[in-house]
Amino acid sequence: MISKLFLFDFRNYSKRHFEFLEKNVVFYGPNGRGKTNILEALSLLSVGRSWRETSPKDLILYGQESAKITSETSRKDIYTVKIQPRSRIFEKNEKRIPLKKHFGQIATLLFVPEYLNLFSGTKQNRQRFFDRFLFQISPIYRDVLSRFNRATKQKNALLKGYDSKLFNATQLQQHLSPWNDILAETIPQIIQSRKDFLSELNPLLQQELSSIAHDSDSIVIELDIKEDFESTLSGVQQFFEKNMEREIAARKCIIGAHRDDFSFVFRDKPILSSASRGEERSVLLALLSAQKKMLKEKLQTNPILLLDDVFSELDQSRQDYLENLCDESQIFFTTTHQSHFENFSHPVQKFEIR
Repeated sequence: MISKLFLFDFRNYSKRHFEFLEKNVVFYGPNGRGKTNILEALSLLSVGRSWRETSPKDLILYGQESAKITSETSRKDIYTVKIQPRSRIFEKNEKRIPLKKHFGQIATLLFVPEYLNLFSGTKQNRQRFFDRFLFQISPIYRDVLSRFNRATKQKNALLKGYDSKLFNATQLQQHLSPWNDILAETIPQIIQSRKDFLSELNPLLQQELSSIAHDSDSIVIELDIKEDFESTLSGVQQFFEKNMEREIAARKCIIGAHRDDFSFVFRDKPILSSASRGEERSVLLALLSAQKKMLKEKLQTNPILLLDDVFSELDQSRQDYLENLCDESQIFFTTTHQSHFENFSHPVQKFEIR
């Protein structure tokens, strides 16, 4: 459990201290007062990033040069994230640690209103949703994805700036070669990690959905790879050789983690064409529950749940399921209405954010 939280020059907070005495913690009050910013700070302590940041400067109180978030756990460990416009420093008990060692120290599951559009939204939203989870259970996955992203950025810059009047395709290929080598190494690893993850998640997801809906409707998540190629180092290299003209025309890399999508198949059809809005919410709750079980098994700890104003989007039966899902975990949630937690069967610590 997180027992204390300190915010310094973070978002709209110049200095704020919270001490948590219950497992269920609610921040309530009108919109626009900073409730979600508190959950955002907890997310940064967990995975190093917020789900909604567009620039590090957005996280720093206007007029200040840096921000700091510090938490103390029930085990008396102190975790700190120091945020500057171009860097982020992570510490445990006042000693600096690399990001890959920071992951998994404070395991969290996030459920925000944006996730209610997970099925109909952009593939980037689904990628971020699943990558946030994978970062916590596999530091190697994050390292590989980071290498892939850097190589893709460099390759795309070369393709975008290519001018046939300045140098020919053979010369371009020579410039692209070192980046293609990195992509050929990392793309198969990312695909395999995502497939292995889904092979573990899908049975749990089916089990949890059956528990919520009390029926046997099928649900499965598939990795949708946009191009046809052999997912090996040589297979990726052959794809780049055969499709160089396509990439020059598109001015970007046309395969990789940024192109792939996660497809939800409900009753053997795409979920948007086969599920009602209520059924979509049941799938989301089942997905949250399945992820919780995976995190507990992988990290040997119950993850902390961060729920941002989601109770207003759920009917009473799904609210009850969500509360039961929070058993054995610490839960932080935000809401605009006190009525959303009046019927909780567990003690709730309340903070009014004005």
